[in-house]
Amino acid sequence: MGGGAPGRDAVRQFLAKVDADEDWYPGKTAQTTFGRKPALSGQNRASIARSMMALKEHGAEPTYALACGSCPQAVINPSTGKPVDKKRIYDVMRESCYDEVPEEPWAHRPRLSKTSLSADVIENRHTWAEWVKSLNHRPSWYYDHLVWTDLCNSILPRSISKAKEQAQARKGSKGWMSEGTQMYSQNLRAAKTALKQNSWDTIRVWWAPVLLRGKVHVELLGVDFPGETPAGAALLVAKVRSAINVRCQTADKPDTLFVDRGRGFYNTGNGKITADFAAALRTHSLQVFMGSDAARQPGNLQDLMLHETVVAWVRRLMAASTPAAPWNESVEQYGQRLRAAFAKCNSDYDVESLSREFPERVQSVLDAGGDRLCK
Repeated sequence: MGGGAPGRDAVRQFLAKVDADEDWYPGKTAQTTFGRKPALSGQNRASIARSMMALKEHGAEPTYALACGSCPQAVINPSTGKPVDKKRIYDVMRESCYDEVPEEPWAHRPRLSKTSLSADVIENRHTWAEWVKSLNHRPSWYYDHLVWTDLCNSILPRSISKAKEQAQARKGSKGWMSEGTQMYSQNLRAAKTALKQNSWDTIRVWWAPVLLRGKVHVELLGVDFPGETPAGAALLVAKVRSAINVRCQTADKPDTLFVDRGRGFYNTGNGKITADFAAALRTHSLQVFMGSDAARQPGNLQDLMLHETVVAWVRRLMAASTPAAPWNESVEQYGQRLRAAFAKCNSDYDVESLSREFPERVQSVLDAGGDRLCK
């Protein structure tokens, strides 16, 4: 190394070292440490990890800037006297931070589409679940008496461009594409409003899922339906009564509807039942689970409501059966596909178990302290 030949004594010492080590191999070294000293000591890494986990628990989003602001001394590289770069902080988050157990550290993963809940909503959900629990109904009571329903709609495209826009809006957070093409239009998502808002080149079709005693049923409400209004809620009650009479031929028919706090069912301001909805319930000898006042029912209970699971099943099946030219599909043809999707739910999905799941979901909300259900 550095020019010249090793002396006779250096060669002798080297050969003696090799002869004395039975495990010697070319390249073996006695050096125990390599490279420069780590920019972050173990103590500083632990300090940063504790700070990031505590901040996340209180609702903050862990970031490089937040780490520098909350642990200004711990992030300093002693060699330079300046904060370490982002990669060092992200290494700490990947290796030392966790949500539940150290064996499952953080990873930078795609987020689920579900939105977060505020502290007030979480508290309201927990309070409402405690109230349901206090009713002391047997699990069989919910199965025998509850009918789950809601007002749903689908936006049908009437032009090729709208169909393409809806297809792009349905794209997930990940997709198949080549490196460097992420910004190409065909690899980007369109606004979700294309799936929810009516326009000149679409038709809104209304329908209602009905879940009762281990079976699901769909009521087609058409394009002229008044929608999420008190008048629409009243018409829905009549449709549900017909569905109950068809599905249940016994004398002890279910008689209690479970609905959300939609503006057709309850006044958005005070939670009082709308007059049209209440009158329709009386006419058809039905009642609603929350009675005439749903003020205590949180507006965000979608993960707990059984019919929302049915709607998710149906929309997934409908997406899989979309025709090649959806802009040419008539309302009647869409209705046929919708009925077929509900029939497939009854034949291929465990609707019976779903119908009995409400008490379990209420308990899960209590166990989660009011937060969203994990499954």
